[in-house]
Amino acid sequence: MSDQYITSEDHLPADTSGELTLQVMDQATKHIFRTRARIARDPDGLTDPDPLTILRGPHENREEQWYIEILETQVEEPSVDEETLRACLEETREGSDVITARGEDVKTLVSYLVETGEYSSVSNAVRSLLRDHLSEIRPELVERYVDLRTEHEREDLELRLSGGDDE
Repeated sequence: MSDQYITSEDHLPADTSGELTLQVMDQATKHIFRTRARIARDPDGLTDPDPLTILRGPHENREEQWYIEILETQVEEPSVDEETLRACLEETREGSDVITARGEDVKTLVSYLVETGEYSSVSNAVRSLLRDHLSEIRPELVERYVDLRTEHEREDLELRLSGGDDE
């Protein structure tokens, strides 16, 4: 590992004091990993500080220089409750797939992205942004979902091909 790291402000908790777990990227190798660490704007507050670039803004085009003291690099990813994920998959297949986000801020920002041509519709923008964000912060959840959905689609196809479903 190098001694320079990068993270997005999206990965920072509201309270950055004390020990925290966050996702960082090794600047040299581009390896992304979760770490238990301390971060600070001033290196004097840390025992063994390394530079940490925090990417800010909707396009992550602003940088702030902070410092990180890595305490542990083998931090387990949050586990996926497969039973709950499977139940959610079934529920969305049988029910409505509409998600509402009641919030003037989000609606304004997403509308702006549509109006400026970055996305073709509000629903396309929300799907893309949410998918990208989840892929970045919870890759194990997205991976397990893809596996479950593939299993489910294969079972549906096998059932139709065997004559078990009249669709």
